Amino acid sequence: MKHTRGKGVLFFALFVAFTACADPAGRSVGPTASKDVLAEPTPAAASAERVALTRIARLVAVAMDNEPARQHLKRDMRAAPFHEHKLQLTSYLRSKDGRALLEGMAARTRGGESDVFGALAAIRPLEFYMPVVRHRESWTGKGDILVVSQLDESAPIVAFDETGREVSLDRKIAPEQPTLSIVPVETRFDEPMAAAASRNVRDLGGSSIGTLERLAPKGSSLIACGDTCGGGGGSAPPAVPPGLYLEYSRILDMKEEWFRGDPEIEVHIQGPTDAANPRYGADLSCSGEHPYDFRKVFDQNTGFWEGKVMLFSADETAAFADKFNQGFHVLFWEDDNVPCVLKLDTNSLVELLKSTANAFSTVAIKIFPRASPLVMAGVFLGTLFSNSGAWLLTNDDFLGAAVDQASAGYSYPGNTHVIMDGTTLNGRATIVYHQ
Repeated sequence: MKHTRGKGVLFFALFVAFTACADPAGRSVGPTASKDVLAEPTPAAASAERVALTRIARLVAVAMDNEPARQHLKRDMRAAPFHEHKLQLTSYLRSKDGRALLEGMAARTRGGESDVFGALAAIRPLEFYMPVVRHRESWTGKGDILVVSQLDESAPIVAFDETGREVSLDRKIAPEQPTLSIVPVETRFDEPMAAAASRNVRDLGGSSIGTLERLAPKGSSLIACGDTCGGGGGSAPPAVPPGLYLEYSRILDMKEEWFRGDPEIEVHIQGPTDAANPRYGADLSCSGEHPYDFRKVFDQNTGFWEGKVMLFSADETAAFADKFNQGFHVLFWEDDNVPCVLKLDTNSLVELLKSTANAFSTVAIKIFPRASPLVMAGVFLGTLFSNSGAWLLTNDDFLGAAVDQASAGYSYPGNTHVIMDGTTLNGRATIVYHQ
C-alpha cells in the first residue's frame, strides 16, 4: 500500500493550528459534540500521527450513530476472512463495501472524503475490528457502541462513544459495551483463511460477527488429537517427521491488552550461526501462525495450547549439533510486527536472559541427535551472553525462555520446561524430540 505520510503530516499540522488545544487525558467524558463538523481534541504533546488517529477514531464513532451503518459494518466484518474478522481500514473505506462508513465519517468534516483520507495518509496502516470475543459473538448491530484507538503499545488509549464524547476505558479490563478497535496493522491481510479450511462459529446463527476458526484436518501430522480424531481401539497416533516439537504451552501473561485482540504467539529457536564466532546468535527457526515452513504452523490464541508442532527439524538439529558444542534457546514471543520477524529496536531482552542464566543452571537445550539412545539435555550457554546481544534487540513482547523445569525448581507432571521471563515464571511447556 502506498503510504503518503508527508502530505498527511502537513495537512494535520495546519489543522492543529486552527483548532482549540485541550488535553483529554484528564477527564472521563468530554463535552457533547456538535451534530455538524467535529472539532478534534488535540493533546499538546501529541504527534501529528496521534492527532490524526484520534480524529479518525472519533469520526468512526459518530458514524456508528446510525442503525443502517452499524448493520452494514457488522455484515462486512462477518465476511472478512480472518480469525477476528479484521478489516484493513483504508482499503475498506476505499472499497464499495466501505461506502456507508466513509460517508458517515465524511459528513462530519469540513473537507468531506478528502479530509478522511488526508487523516489516514498521516497514519501508519491500520486494522479495524471488534477485539473482545464476547462482544464480537454477541453484538447484533445495535447502538451504544464505543471506538477505541491506540498508536503504539506504550501510548495512551483514546476512546469515544457515538455522540463523539471522549470516554475513559480501563486498559486491563474490557468494557461491557461492544467496542471497535483501531490499531496499527498486525495481520497478514494477504493471507486470508481459506473458506474450505475454516468455519465461522458462535455468530448467533448469522446475527453477530462471530469468530472464524481453522478446521483441523483429521490425521494431520501436526496435531495430536488422540481418541477425538476417531478410530480409537488403541491405534497408534500418526507418525510425525523427526525433530523437536512443542506439544503443550501454558502462558500466564501473553502481554496483549484487550483492545489489541488475540495474541500472536510465536516460538523462536535462537543461537549462534557461525562456528568461528560462537558468541553471536541469530534467529534459526520460527513456529507460529505464519511461519515460513508449513510444518511449523500453530495458532495459540489463549493461555493454553495443546497439539504437536515442529520447532526444529531433524536436519536443522543435526546441522546445528555438528557445528556447535553448546545448545540453542527456545524463546516464546508475542509478535506485534511482521510475522516470524523480530524487529531490532531495543535491547531490554539481553538483561532478562542474563538474569535467567544467572538464576538457573540451564537456559538452553542441547540435543545429540546421533547418539543412541538420543540425548536431550539442558545447558547453560554462558558464553553467548558475553556478546553485545545485538541479535536480541526487538520491539516484540518477550514472553520467556524455555528452561528445564527440574533445574528451575519446578515440577509440573506431564511438562518438561517452564517459561521464564527473566526470573519470573510465565508458564510451562512440553518440548520433546521425536526420532
